[in-house]
Amino acid sequence: MSWPVTLSTERLILRPWRADDADALFAYASDPDIGPAAGWPPHKNVNESREVLEKVLMVPETYALTLRDSAFPDTPIGCLSLKIGEDSDLAIGDDQAELGFWLARPFWGQGLMPEAVREVMRHGFCDLGLTAIWAGHYQSNDKSRRVQEKVGLRYQRTIRNRPLKLIGGRTDERITWITREQWLALGDVTTTPCRRISRIRSGGQTGADRGALDAARELGVPVCGWCPPGGLAEDFPEPPGLLATYPELTEGASEGYAERTTWNVRDSHATLIIAPAGLKPSSGTELTAHCASRMGRPCLVISGVSQVGDVARWLSGLGAELTLNVAGPRESETPGTYAVAKEIVRQLLSSQ
Repeated sequence: MSWPVTLSTERLILRPWRADDADALFAYASDPDIGPAAGWPPHKNVNESREVLEKVLMVPETYALTLRDSAFPDTPIGCLSLKIGEDSDLAIGDDQAELGFWLARPFWGQGLMPEAVREVMRHGFCDLGLTAIWAGHYQSNDKSRRVQEKVGLRYQRTIRNRPLKLIGGRTDERITWITREQWLALGDVTTTPCRRISRIRSGGQTGADRGALDAARELGVPVCGWCPPGGLAEDFPEPPGLLATYPELTEGASEGYAERTTWNVRDSHATLIIAPAGLKPSSGTELTAHCASRMGRPCLVISGVSQVGDVARWLSGLGAELTLNVAGPRESETPGTYAVAKEIVRQLLSSQ
């Protein structure tokens, strides 16, 4: 699965770190209760945070944790990474990874880190094809120990007097791990088995959006999506709008359609645009394509059912357990789009 990747949970968005995250990183990484427990010193200033971003955090499979519903929904509150193969300082294979994480103190005790770790484990086993995931915690770090126990990581060994390279000294480190088979045996129906598409996301407008939602519902595949305030759609102009029929959707904060278009692209692994008449200039469908390009998200534009095979091959290169955003013109702009989109999504979901 190619980087950059964005993952999501019920309460969190896990996205790549950016250069403009330096101030937010310093706000939490300067806390003396955060870094030393994980083996790194508190950040002294924003410039140090900026350097850590560039040298350590802005790399593949290292995620900034951000809250979905907050006053600052894109602000990092923690970090989670997978160090694959030789990137780890544990002696692990190229098909295995070491898990590392920290969370800002104001968000402790809310179950956020286990929620994030479970999603990264799913990503590692399903999308990346890992065979095992490892983690470690120093003997005094009970918070990390509890997180690892909650997600199913099992004690494997203790490394005695391990050097703390970044802050000096030595301490014992307990190593835990979980294999893919052990993870599957946990029996979490939300993560197993690995499907190509695990969720359909859409804004709920008539046409392509609605066709995708209805196809997924009929096949029992979960749906979600951002919609405008009041559930606005062309056939639902008054609140609660389409939310009365599609309560799985969530209202955005801003009037109009631009915000929900952007957020649906942001919160998906990939976007499929179904445009029987092609992309029309200055349309909402064209905006969707621009958003995907700007965010570095995979995006494919198709026109009809005959291209289902092309879509399946494209998706197979993106991994498994994908949240697929489906977009396209509204029904009044391109009549027949609803039926085309519904059949395309039906075929994709039926064949996985």
